[in-house]
Amino acid sequence: MIYILQNNNIYIEVLCLNYNMAYTRIKTINGKSYKYLVAGKRVDGNVQQKVVKYLGPVNPIYNIGKKREKSNASIYTRSLTEQEKLKLGKSSKSSNLFARDRAKIILLSSQRLFAKQIADKLDCEERKVRKAIKEFNAKGISALQRGKAKGAVPKFDSLKKRIMLMHFSKTPMSFGYHFMTWTLPRFTKHLIDYKIVESISIEKVRQILDEAGARLKRSKRWQYSPDKDLHKKNLQ
Repeated sequence: MIYILQNNNIYIEVLCLNYNMAYTRIKTINGKSYKYLVAGKRVDGNVQQKVVKYLGPVNPIYNIGKKREKSNASIYTRSLTEQEKLKLGKSSKSSNLFARDRAKIILLSSQRLFAKQIADKLDCEERKVRKAIKEFNAKGISALQRGKAKGAVPKFDSLKKRIMLMHFSKTPMSFGYHFMTWTLPRFTKHLIDYKIVESISIEKVRQILDEAGARLKRSKRWQYSPDKDLHKKNLQ
């Protein structure tokens, strides 16, 4: 903008030598509309446009998450009945460590102590306190008893045991062996060779056979060793 003084009059002359102009451009991508801030700039007599900033979708969708649940920092035990108070009082002096600790936790929680305060007083973890309170609120007095462990998954299921017994019911000669009766070492080796199991101990084979009531048969004939030096080895 240039001011020119002529004959005591002021004339204003605007020269558009270089200017910036910004506007909003809407672009559709995969059926959704988005807004962009675009600026135009004159360079050597030509106007060049450039995206300056992404402004977001035209119709934004706000994902409202689930409402946060109440924190368990202020968890308390429910109101106790007179019978529960008597039972908890006796259990708090029990020789059973698990029942005694849980009874003390529940009694202190009934006095409106925080989980942190109970943990500091009993010298235990807050997680243990919260778990005891939750289980008591859900199960009642039965929460003073320790639950049974699930135990390990059995290595040999009922189907595999039936296959073992099916093989045991057949004679060794039906599998191409030169002997007529099974022994525990022979049958164990047979199960592994035939890939019935990857590995199994002789004692485990004996237990499976005993559970099913199967018995090893003794040979009715004398068994002779093909080793010619067997009698010499027996004398050593």
